[in-house]
Amino acid sequence: MKLFIFMGASGSGKSTIQHSLPIPFMTNRTTRPLREGEVNGYHIQKVTKEEFLHLQKMGFFFETTEYAGEYYGTPTESINKLYDGQPFHCTKDINGVIDLKNKLGKRAVSIYIKPPSIITLIWRMIKRRDSLKAIIKRIKHLRQTEELENEKYADYVIVNDDLKQAQLEAHQIVIKELIKGNV
Repeated sequence: MKLFIFMGASGSGKSTIQHSLPIPFMTNRTTRPLREGEVNGYHIQKVTKEEFLHLQKMGFFFETTEYAGEYYGTPTESINKLYDGQPFHCTKDINGVIDLKNKLGKRAVSIYIKPPSIITLIWRMIKRRDSLKAIIKRIKHLRQTEELENEKYADYVIVNDDLKQAQLEAHQIVIKELIKGNV
């Protein structure tokens, strides 16, 4: 089955878009703090850095990455369900996308959520009540890593200027890819 991997800058709307999909979300383990409105165990599974590194050492993760000073990992058990026929969607940075695409081949479909502008990103982070420190850290990381250039690695790009339209496009991509199968 397919894994739909969403990527994009913090504040691009990827979580809002992907959580509108009628397929399960693959929950990552991460050291980053929960954001307002997130549910621990669904949106993310929050662990300490020590717990994460222990799980990593024990081989719990299919892949791991570090983004903006926080650790993220995909549990191997979730990938096993994918091979059993369950489609999923998840969120990854470019390193996670490349790693999963290399390991999963055509089962991995990457979707880049592109913001209309950096100003829009900042406004969205303010609206969701990110701290000023977190916003500065993310914008600095965005510029240093040229994250807005990562769309060239995506199978699909959705410009999120209109949320309902972006959600519709994501649904259309998922339907198209599920119909195509794992050729």
